[in-house]
Amino acid sequence: MKFASLFMLSINHALVLFNESPKLAITMKKALILLSLICTTFSLKATIHTIQIWDGYFQFLPNTLSIQLGDTIQWLPLDPPSVTHTITSDSIPDGAEAFDQIWRLPADTFFQYIPQVIGLYKYVCTPHASMGMVGEFRVSDSPSAVNESKELRKPTIVYPNPATDMIRFKDLTEEVDYKLIDINGKLIGIGVTVQGEVNISSLSPGMYFVDIIGDNREIVRFIKQ
Repeated sequence: MKFASLFMLSINHALVLFNESPKLAITMKKALILLSLICTTFSLKATIHTIQIWDGYFQFLPNTLSIQLGDTIQWLPLDPPSVTHTITSDSIPDGAEAFDQIWRLPADTFFQYIPQVIGLYKYVCTPHASMGMVGEFRVSDSPSAVNESKELRKPTIVYPNPATDMIRFKDLTEEVDYKLIDINGKLIGIGVTVQGEVNISSLSPGMYFVDIIGDNREIVRFIKQ
């Protein structure tokens, strides 16, 4: 409500300056109130968009977003971070302000960013970008461009997780290629899913990633018991 406060202050000054001319004071007061309402209405149109940081699967949810110039983006935790993540601008429009936020405990940490330039903003979690922890948002000065944005795809769920012999992909019915990657980023296996399943019985206990190579490529973390 900063606009309203500033304009009400201006009204008071106007009344002092024009106390000898009541008609002029009333006219200015009406004009300032109208301008205050216009600016307040404009400010209320700004929207806060939330992106969740999913530590369990090293993902930003959603990882693609369309917003309007003047909107705010805030990153909030979906689960407590077990390792350090970052929210780091990677490729942003000329003139836009870069950002690099370290993300770790406490779990109630949040980060907000208000883009001032239209265009495509790409950002990454620096330690885990190679594992698919990346995101982007497009800023437009046209509300229609935001309304016409694509419906966001839900992330792939791996279950059971932790697993001992097999992992399965929820809602994945077709056969897709996959790669298995260890915690150090080393490729340890490739194959094709069979009825939405991957055999992990030969893996040693630990944390791994499965790179699903389909129409919507995605890297998901899982635990081998």
